[in-house]
Amino acid sequence: MKLNKIISKLFILLFVTFFINGSLNAQKAKTDSEKQALFIYNFFKFVKWSNFNELKKFNVGVLGDKNNLVYNELIKIAKTEKAKGLPLKITRLKNLNSLNNIQLLYFDKSAGLKFDKIYEAIGTNHILLVSKGYPYGKSMINFIMDEDKVQYELNESKCEIAGLKASKVLSLVAIKSEKEWNAILNKYENLANTENETVEISTKELSKIVKEQKRLLSEIGENAKKIEVQKNKLKQQQEELTVKENQLLNTERDIEIQQNLIINQLEKIETQKTNLVSLNDNVLITQQELSLQKRELEKEALNLIGIQKEYRKIESALKNKELLVGLQGETINAQGDEIITQTGTIKEQKSIIWLSILFLLIVSVLGILAYRSYHLKNKANILILKQKDEIEEQHQVLEEQHKEITDSINYAKRIQDAILPPLKLVREYMPDSFILYQPKDIIAGDFYWMENVNNLIIFAAADCTGHGVPGALVSVVCHNAMNRAVREFNLVKPNEILNKTREIVIETFEQSDEEVHDGMDIALCTINKETNKLNFSGANNGLYLIRNGVLTEVKPDKQPIGIYHLVKPFTNHELDLEKGDVLYTFSDGYADQFGGVKGKKFMYKPFRKLLLDIHQKPMEEQHKILVDAFENWRGDLEQVDDVCIIGVRI
Repeated sequence: MKLNKIISKLFILLFVTFFINGSLNAQKAKTDSEKQALFIYNFFKFVKWSNFNELKKFNVGVLGDKNNLVYNELIKIAKTEKAKGLPLKITRLKNLNSLNNIQLLYFDKSAGLKFDKIYEAIGTNHILLVSKGYPYGKSMINFIMDEDKVQYELNESKCEIAGLKASKVLSLVAIKSEKEWNAILNKYENLANTENETVEISTKELSKIVKEQKRLLSEIGENAKKIEVQKNKLKQQQEELTVKENQLLNTERDIEIQQNLIINQLEKIETQKTNLVSLNDNVLITQQELSLQKRELEKEALNLIGIQKEYRKIESALKNKELLVGLQGETINAQGDEIITQTGTIKEQKSIIWLSILFLLIVSVLGILAYRSYHLKNKANILILKQKDEIEEQHQVLEEQHKEITDSINYAKRIQDAILPPLKLVREYMPDSFILYQPKDIIAGDFYWMENVNNLIIFAAADCTGHGVPGALVSVVCHNAMNRAVREFNLVKPNEILNKTREIVIETFEQSDEEVHDGMDIALCTINKETNKLNFSGANNGLYLIRNGVLTEVKPDKQPIGIYHLVKPFTNHELDLEKGDVLYTFSDGYADQFGGVKGKKFMYKPFRKLLLDIHQKPMEEQHKILVDAFENWRGDLEQVDDVCIIGVRI
């Protein structure tokens, strides 16, 4: 352990000596701007960013710097050098509104900045402030020029607040106070101008370093062999540690991927649960209505069956009585013939009279029965006709209600079409583009949106909760929130628009007595016509960019616009566009459509392949191919969700 401490201290001493001598020697032949640029480049080596693993490059922002002296030197360094294996990107900033992706901000007094405004603009971002000519103790690193020398002060506490850790090398080289600076500056000048002479340094800090160096050199001389052995062991342990760190890094990445997958699955399960509850409620209501209708129909059927049975009984009785009358008539005719042929005795005449009376009685009874049967049959027919009229009247009422509902929905569609940007305007802003918009019902929860602000084309494909009437109502709220974010709050960056839209949507739904969890997924893009730069931010919906036959997905934030258990600011993605690039934004309706031979979802992998196959074709032809592919896949199955796809060629 003691030997390790010795080695550690020696390395620090060597770094300090190298940094001091190297910087002083390098300053002799360089201009002030070159020296400052070189110092700034070295700061990346000796400062640790807490979010380093998330960085793909180091971004340097420059404010002030009249005549671009330091800016031009940094550009030269960035062309040939890297910092900790990451490329450098130097950006000239106009103000403090563009600090989201900056890791180091350099400014001088010509920028006219105040530190309270600077720290307010930084917020929680991990940004190293490097200034020139400001009062002692205000900045994180502050350059002070003295003739042809460059020195700096270091405020470690302000660095740590911003999530930055300065190495001991920077701390030892930096001045600690204005008085100390003057004393150390004189000694450094003597060291720089003396080749073989020994210069006595009177400061306490450098005196301690010299004494420590002598003691360490003595110990190292005595333990050279042990140090060599320890160095070999240390090298071996370092190699093993590097392997383990790589394994740990891979494991952490795998865990993060699994966690993201789990979060996605949980979100989908939650959405499916919500849809299932809503579906169950609708099914239950429908079942209750069908049950009531079934009971009414059963009652009517029983009544009709009873009437039919009674009618059949009467009809059967009448037929039997008609047969009986017919038989009796034949008998009477035979008896009449027999009476005519017989003698006209009084006894026979009486018999004929009695038979006639009996016949009349029988005919009267049969007539009464026939009349009663006719009356019952007529009554049954009247009841059936009345029930038929009632059914037709109910059917007519239902048709009128259906017509009123359909007319209302069609009117709502005209209103929804009115808030969508017309295709003429879309063609004016994006000449080489298409919009595939196919609602599941007459009105939709999906919508497309567009604004033109100072040569910035802002467009989006949005998917609100649900479809039909409920989805359309949510889309009106979200559409209005986006308009306010741009027109009222003057926001143009996609992530800022989404943050403000979420705030307005939640505020709108919180006015209800019930808790509303509706919202939307969206892919939002801003294209700068002058610089050909794309800014993108997404809520659950991403962006596809196809360049030279290669499809790149710009992933969204896994959170919706609305109430969510883990709310965080939306991320802004900035890309440089090239001529011929094709962009696609979309909702999930196309990929989630059931169809094909097995009735399964279309899915995103075939969707990406289809876009790759057709991306070089004219936009109108792409639109037709996508529609035909969707309809062929769907076949006779019902469309499950609204569909919205926007394609743009640069």
